[in-house]
Amino acid sequence: MTERSFTRARTDDRALIHAVVHRYAHTARDKMDFADMLALFTTDAVLVLPDGTPIPPSELGKVVRDGEAAYIRHHITTVDICFTGPTEAQVDTFFFAITDEAAPDHWGVWRDTFRKQADTSWLIRERAIVVEGSAPSGWFHRTYVAQD
Repeated sequence: MTERSFTRARTDDRALIHAVVHRYAHTARDKMDFADMLALFTTDAVLVLPDGTPIPPSELGKVVRDGEAAYIRHHITTVDICFTGPTEAQVDTFFFAITDEAAPDHWGVWRDTFRKQADTSWLIRERAIVVEGSAPSGWFHRTYVAQD
């Protein structure tokens, strides 16, 4: 059973999850700070790339496939949190990205499973990057669509 928990009881949990989502968006920019991103994931986390390839977060550099955009910004539009238990939450974060190649460049949703840690922080246990669309002239299209 999932719980939306819009009550005061989960206010801190919601705030902590939102902080991780926003930190990820901040670090997923030009010359990405992969070390900072890694701190947002559990040690056993899995990241599923847009092409379906699962990797450990320590290999986040594979996202750019040696063709990183000179400029990228991720903008978050909606964060939907469903608690599936006292220490787990399913989180859908809708985003769009702007690069030096297209605005918007690509858009979609991060489908996450968050886990509450012993210190009460929340970290990403699993993230699937689902890209729902991209500009034909953009970085994502050049990196993922045109090469496939």
